Amino acid sequence: MKRLLVSFALAFSAAAAFAQVADRDVVVTPGGTVYTLEAQTPPTGSSMEASETLALTVRTGDDVSHLYVPESMSSGYHFGGALAYDSDSNTLFVIWTHSNDAYSSELLLASYHGGKWQPAVSIDNEPYRSRGNLRLGITRRVSQLQSDGSYADVPALLLHAVWWQDSGKSEEARYALLTIEKGALTSIEPHSLEEFVTAADDSYNKVDPTFNKELLRHPAVVSAPMQSSVDVIFGDTRSNTIHGVTLRPIADSRIHIPVGIGNGGPGPKPRSLAAPPTFSADWKGPVTVIERADRLVFANASETSLNYIAYANGAWTSVKSIAIDARFPAEAALAAVDKMLSTQ
Repeated sequence: MKRLLVSFALAFSAAAAFAQVADRDVVVTPGGTVYTLEAQTPPTGSSMEASETLALTVRTGDDVSHLYVPESMSSGYHFGGALAYDSDSNTLFVIWTHSNDAYSSELLLASYHGGKWQPAVSIDNEPYRSRGNLRLGITRRVSQLQSDGSYADVPALLLHAVWWQDSGKSEEARYALLTIEKGALTSIEPHSLEEFVTAADDSYNKVDPTFNKELLRHPAVVSAPMQSSVDVIFGDTRSNTIHGVTLRPIADSRIHIPVGIGNGGPGPKPRSLAAPPTFSADWKGPVTVIERADRLVFANASETSLNYIAYANGAWTSVKSIAIDARFPAEAALAAVDKMLSTQ
């Protein structure tokens, strides 16, 4: 597998793993404020119309406040929330799935700044699609086309959403580039992540009849160090392949992801890896993805253990488990796995 240039901070990896044990996400700001978003059943006697809502906890030192994402109090189920924080504008972005029935859903995006919510915007609501396993990344620069034909990075606030979509007839990993200007969403550019994969990188890989394809249904996005691109890791259940792609938005007449530009230009940089053919573990719930250089880990937490499978030194390991409890929770176990990857 070609080198995946993703850099997870250790603490962030651990927090994300713990957050994904249940339906919640956590982000820590440079100033030390901790935001925790969690799906909850409304309290008994509540006037909310929602069957499931999103609660946000804001913790700064010893000060703790609790509030609900306003639009998540409307009818239906609100779940799968993901967070991203922009330190330049002190704005928290919240993206989540809203569903009224088992046959369709939509993705909503809201922001929280200065103690006030901005109204949520629907970013994807094509009918008869179920959406889940949502993750959100953020970058603060974009490659702008110069008069001499070269590209130079300039400030721009961009959100990068990935999720898994199932239409009943087909399923795939999806991506949306979301441009934010003056705190408002100004453009949405959706893609199938398969658009960024070449035919040569999408050949069929044989797996055992007991292979659990759930491993492939949890796309991950991580901001690159230069803050002008993101690396996305996602699976393909048709070819039993795990893909990695670097997406570098450009600004010419508009901000967008260029498609079909080779590895010498600013466009997508795909690379692929065959899924572990004998993987049959009965994983349920969120799957966390960690990448360190050419090493890759998929992890899933139960109530009693953190279970993971790793790709290292050109081969997949068997599924391994680490016991967890109140004294050694999932985030500590994944931090240990992350440290092991970093030192190998």
